[in-house]
Amino acid sequence: MVEKEIIVLGDVEMGAGNLTDDFISDNALSELISELHQRPHPVDLVLNGDIFDFLKCPYFSHNQLIYTRHVTEEVSLSKLKLIYKAHQRVFNTLRKFVRNKKHKVYFIVGNHDMDLVYKKVQKEIRDLLGNKRNIYFKMKYNAHQVYAEHGNQYDFLNRFSIRRLFLKYKGEIILNPPWINFSLMSTFMDLKEEHPFAERISPKPTLLDLHKAVTKKITQKTIKHFLKSVFYYPLRYFFDPTYSYPREIINEVYRKFKISNLDIDKIVKVFKLKKWRTIRKNKIFILSHDHEKYIEDKDGRVIIHPGSWRDEYELNKETKKLTPIPKRYVQVLVTETGLSYQVIEFPIKRSILNLDEVIKDEIKFIKLAAKEEKFTLSLI
Repeated sequence: MVEKEIIVLGDVEMGAGNLTDDFISDNALSELISELHQRPHPVDLVLNGDIFDFLKCPYFSHNQLIYTRHVTEEVSLSKLKLIYKAHQRVFNTLRKFVRNKKHKVYFIVGNHDMDLVYKKVQKEIRDLLGNKRNIYFKMKYNAHQVYAEHGNQYDFLNRFSIRRLFLKYKGEIILNPPWINFSLMSTFMDLKEEHPFAERISPKPTLLDLHKAVTKKITQKTIKHFLKSVFYYPLRYFFDPTYSYPREIINEVYRKFKISNLDIDKIVKVFKLKKWRTIRKNKIFILSHDHEKYIEDKDGRVIIHPGSWRDEYELNKETKKLTPIPKRYVQVLVTETGLSYQVIEFPIKRSILNLDEVIKDEIKFIKLAAKEEKFTLSLI
């Protein structure tokens, strides 16, 4: 007999319905949540970070959509309104799900939705979902020997300080996200809008090898931004804490250079090193952040990356075909005899595309993908 079912999925990245919004599977996600609502036993729905894409979501300022590195609570609330408007069906389905008091929803904070640490943002989400008490906002989920965390804290480029979540700037409280978030908001969002489809394609090395125009732009912007971040911005914006010297990034790059390893460590490897005490106490570990599917099952313990719910494609270097990547989630059943798990694919029918055709008109194929999933792009 099932005592509880734990469902874990992450990297949904609901945005504003514009060119920077990479989530279009509202119908599929809503269908899954509706199915979970019908379960006769309690369900913990663990939304494992980056459920909302506050990071790449613009907000209205003086009747214009803009991006800002100074994210106050009011800015986050403004973004949330756009996200709700674009993905109202998902919110409505979650609202129905939490009407059942035995079901619970856990919003785990990720690097794309760090705005969830704001109390007013939490309250607004609760209000949108019916102000239920069975809604939680956490840095991790840890129950029934199941541990879930987004995973960005094991990626030196995307981790943030839990002890210092906020900064003060001009008398206001603003978010203190990873340094790379500031870079994206102030330097790379115009590139994302210019090439909205490119970020959905993996593996990135193959894409950059075949998409020379994007490669050139990213390389030029990255070098220019990094040099300015080290030698110019800290002096030019001395009193702005969001432009502080990227000491941690520099130190990590220097450390890797010394050991002749400039590759970014896989987060599973770092997780094992940093969380060995946690690993001893639990049996099933679910990390998101890394959008690739990964399962390691040995010695009575399991580590899982289920993958992303964004609209993403696998690029074949030889044929240049873009195959839509399936949506997956982790199901854990808690029974009298112990735990059982499986990684389940949620079926979505989509067209296989060609990279050369996509490069010619990325916005055309953004619209085509949305049409295939019956999603309305609200700000295009």
